[in-house]
Amino acid sequence: MITGNKGEWSEPYALLKLIVDKKVYLGEENFKKVEDVFYPILKIIRNEKDRNVSFSYEDELIVITDGKLLFKIPIYKFIENTKICLNGIKAKRKTKGAFSIPEIESFLNSFSINSLKAKSTLKNDITIQVEDPNSFLMPTLGFSVKSQLGRPATLVNASRATNFTFFLKEKYLKEREILKINEAKYFSDKIKIIKDAGASLEFETVDNEVFDSNLQTVDYNFGKVLADVVLMFYENDVSSENTIEKFIKKIEEKNPIGYNLSINSKMYEMMMKKFLTDYALGMRASEVWTRDYQATGGYLIVKDDGELICYHFYFTKNFENYLYQNTKLETGDIKKHNFGNIYDEMGKQKIKLNLQIRFIK
Repeated sequence: MITGNKGEWSEPYALLKLIVDKKVYLGEENFKKVEDVFYPILKIIRNEKDRNVSFSYEDELIVITDGKLLFKIPIYKFIENTKICLNGIKAKRKTKGAFSIPEIESFLNSFSINSLKAKSTLKNDITIQVEDPNSFLMPTLGFSVKSQLGRPATLVNASRATNFTFFLKEKYLKEREILKINEAKYFSDKIKIIKDAGASLEFETVDNEVFDSNLQTVDYNFGKVLADVVLMFYENDVSSENTIEKFIKKIEEKNPIGYNLSINSKMYEMMMKKFLTDYALGMRASEVWTRDYQATGGYLIVKDDGELICYHFYFTKNFENYLYQNTKLETGDIKKHNFGNIYDEMGKQKIKLNLQIRFIK
C-alpha cells in the first residue's frame, strides 16, 4: 500500500490535474492566476525510479508509455480520479502523518505509476513539454511541485553543511555562564545571556567549504550577509518577524558590507533573490554548484483550492518575488545537526547556528 503525507500526495494530484487541464497558468503575486498567460501542454513526463513515464493526448484518450508498455485511457477517468485524489487529501487536512488513498493507488498502478514521489535525486518532480504561443517553440521544462494542501515545504533543508560558526568576543565566559546558555530552551534567550554577560558574537566561517564556495557564486560577500541573517533569526523571538523579506530590510539598515546604497538600494535584496532562485532550481549545500539548473521551468504550486499555477523561470521577476516574499527561517534539529551550544576550540569560545528556510505557505 502506498502511503504519504499531504505534500507527497500532492505530486500525483498535480500530475492528474495537469493531464485534465491540458494547460498550466502563470502565477503572480498572492498566488493569483494570470488569466491570459498559460502554456498548452503537449506531453507530461514523470520520472519514476527506474524509468520515465510519458503522457500525451489522442482525441479523448490519454496515451501513456514507459518505453515498454503502452496504455490508452479515456480522459474522463482522469477527471474522476483527480477529484477523488483532491477530496482524499482535503479529508486529511487536520491529521498529521502518512495516509493512503486506495482508489488513487489502484488507478496509478493501472498505468505503471507505483510511487508517490518522483525520482528523489532530481529537483524537478514533473517534466512538461509545452507550446509557447509567443515563440512557437515547444520547450521541455522541469517543475518542482510545492503544495499548499499540507505543511509548507522547505527550500533549504537543515544539515551540518548549513551550519555557520560564530566566535565570542569581548569576554571569555565562565563555566557557569556557558552552562546557563547551553541549557536555555530558546535561542533568543541564549543570545540574550551572551550579551548580558558582556560578550558578543562575530561571524567566523561557513562550516562546509562546498557551501561556502556555492555562496560565493552569488556574491563574494554573501556568506557574511547570510550569516547576519541567521544571527538575526536566532536573536529574534517574534515568529511573524522571521521572514526573509523582513530580515533583508534590517540588513539594508545595517549595511554590513558597506555598499553605496544611495546608488543601488537593492544590493542585498538582489543577492538574496539570486540565492533563493539558485537553491530553488538545483543548488545544494554539500554539492558543488555549477548552475546546472534541474527545475528548468520553476515551481508548480498546488493551491489550497486544488488549482495549479506555475512560477516560471522565464518570468524571472515573478519567480524571484514569489521566493523572496514567501520564505522564512526556522530552527532545524539541534542534536542531529550539532549546533546551539558554546564550545571551546584552541582557546576561543564558539557557537554554531544553523540555516533552514521554509516556505510560508
